[in-house]
Amino acid sequence: MKLHTLTKNPLITGTIILTLTGLFSKSIGFFYRIFLSNAIGEEGMGLYQLVFPAIGVCMAVCAMSFQTAISRFTAAELAAGSQNKGHLTLKAGMILSVSFSLGLMFLLYTLASPICAYILLEERCEPLLKIASLSLPFSTIHSCLSGYYYGRKKAAIPALAQVIEQLVRVTTVFLIWKISIEKGRSLTPLEVMAGMTIGETASAIFISISYLLKETEKKMVSSPLFPIMKNLISMAIPLSANRFILSILQSAEAILIPSRLQLFGLTNSQSLSIYGVLTGMAMPFILFPSTLTNSVSVMLLPIVAEAQSADNHNQISRASSLNIRFCLWLGILCTTVFILFGNDMGSFIFHSETAGRYLTILAWLCPFLYLSSTISSILNGLGKTKSVFFHNVLSMGIRLIFIIFFVPIFGITAYLWGALFSQLFLTILHITCLWKISTFSFSAYKSIFYPLIFALLAGSAAKSLQYILNIYVPQLSIFALLISILFMVILFYFMTSFRLCEDLKYFR
Repeated sequence: MKLHTLTKNPLITGTIILTLTGLFSKSIGFFYRIFLSNAIGEEGMGLYQLVFPAIGVCMAVCAMSFQTAISRFTAAELAAGSQNKGHLTLKAGMILSVSFSLGLMFLLYTLASPICAYILLEERCEPLLKIASLSLPFSTIHSCLSGYYYGRKKAAIPALAQVIEQLVRVTTVFLIWKISIEKGRSLTPLEVMAGMTIGETASAIFISISYLLKETEKKMVSSPLFPIMKNLISMAIPLSANRFILSILQSAEAILIPSRLQLFGLTNSQSLSIYGVLTGMAMPFILFPSTLTNSVSVMLLPIVAEAQSADNHNQISRASSLNIRFCLWLGILCTTVFILFGNDMGSFIFHSETAGRYLTILAWLCPFLYLSSTISSILNGLGKTKSVFFHNVLSMGIRLIFIIFFVPIFGITAYLWGALFSQLFLTILHITCLWKISTFSFSAYKSIFYPLIFALLAGSAAKSLQYILNIYVPQLSIFALLISILFMVILFYFMTSFRLCEDLKYFR
């Protein structure tokens, strides 16, 4: 299949743009986390990560649900040929979501002390939470405008805003670190959090200017905002409620892990260190390939919403089939990579054997993690938000059971296996729900057997290459590791690319 034919597909072009920029941003993020792990230490990483559950709860209420609603309604208006084309939808969504974000920012900032003392159970997080709260309005503006662009299948501007956010954040923290070194002191988690807030501000400013310069000059039909707000709220409230409850459960998970590890026999410092290694080192590695599946998810939602409004069940079925096969291929490849090279990644990149051990256990998450995220997007696009919410609550409940009852007995290993079991359960629920709505084709040979054989062959070749490189250039072990992983990915791609192109030609 010719390349120019593929790139005419908005799903493919949008996914490519989001994936390339996402990979670039996450690559920067990887080096940034390596830098942070050395600059503020494992305990500092634990304190830094502990603040995000509280921010995540607020973002679930004021930003993410409105981004999804704006994207879906903008796509529907575009499909219907509306002259509005999402502009008034964006305006109404911005008024609502930014208002909520300002209120939540005020609450977080003023109540930071009791939140940290009685909810996060770590008083040292108070100044970090205050700084992080200031980013809420800017993150909300960024999310709403991104939802508008995604609904119009224009991924370039949000993708570039993501890159700008990452570059500004890293550059700010690096400059603060340089100044700190010159003054004879070390970098603090508070300064790292300040860099995050500055990065969010920069991305919001960029995407706002881009919209004002390129979009508002287009013709808009005047219309009252109240009915549009009503429609947005009708979709955003269930989404907000779902994400709020899920964020509360995720926050409970993050807060409980260090405290339950202390019941296992670890000190407060050791518990925070393990939490920092898990969430700040191991999980970002596992989630790195999800840049691709997240990009697919973002572009799938408006496409599925359009297909449903046009009663095009074949389009939905093809999207589902292609999505499942692609995520299984990617998940099988990544599982093999992390099992074969996980220990080396932890030792050479983070200088942490613990991180390497977590990577090899979490490797089994990959197929289910990537698959559930994209199927969730399809189900949301089909209006099955309640089902997605119910599935996620059940999955989170399983993880919390493992944390509460098994972590004090078996330590962090119990959490890792709980995460695997809950993700498997979530994937099964999502697939069952999707099957009832849209029957899709599935071949175990094409989706599991073939990629598994290809991954094992590519992995064997890559391990052999690493072994040879370590013999002849033992002083360059980290480069041997990176070259071997890259070689494995490229080899797997060439083994499977012909099948991918064959599938894509049926998805327009």
